[in-house]
Amino acid sequence: MIELEEQRPQAASVQSLVDAHRRQEIEVALLAASASENTKSKLFPGNAKLFFERVKALGLDDLPLVPMPAIVGLSYFGNAFWVSDAEEFDRLKSALWAIMAPNVAIKPIDHLPEGQKLTDDAIQSEALSKWRNVWCDVISAYSHIHAKRDVFVTSNTKDFQKYRDQLAALGMPLIMTPTEAAKSY
Repeated sequence: MIELEEQRPQAASVQSLVDAHRRQEIEVALLAASASENTKSKLFPGNAKLFFERVKALGLDDLPLVPMPAIVGLSYFGNAFWVSDAEEFDRLKSALWAIMAPNVAIKPIDHLPEGQKLTDDAIQSEALSKWRNVWCDVISAYSHIHAKRDVFVTSNTKDFQKYRDQLAALGMPLIMTPTEAAKSY
């Protein structure tokens, strides 16, 4: 979404994939975890309505949505699923986090000033923007694996393509940039 919103270098490839979906040549879906991505202001987007307004403004509201796990304060419950195996969820989330962000503490409280409590406002604050960005990447990967999707398409080469082999071992066999994906179908 950000690639299209900001007309970044791979926006044409993203649009090509969306067009191929509409011609029923491939299936393209949006991750519900995208709704949790930081905005330019480094603040949390706030609610699902804002996310779906962004989706509609980009003309992507006909794409299916890959749901994410329901997590209080971080997911929009109409677009999330309840995790049936909490131990497996925690194991996979921790393994993904260890690969993608080994130097970022997994607990959000570790990123807040000492004495500040973890509240909904704190979760949405600029102080947690780096943590939230990692969280969104990890939950995106988890959601992709959980939904048994084939190809994970992202321009985030730093956190995904860099760790292709390790992530493949966890259930993400194909990770491509939009340009790579557009050339492969």
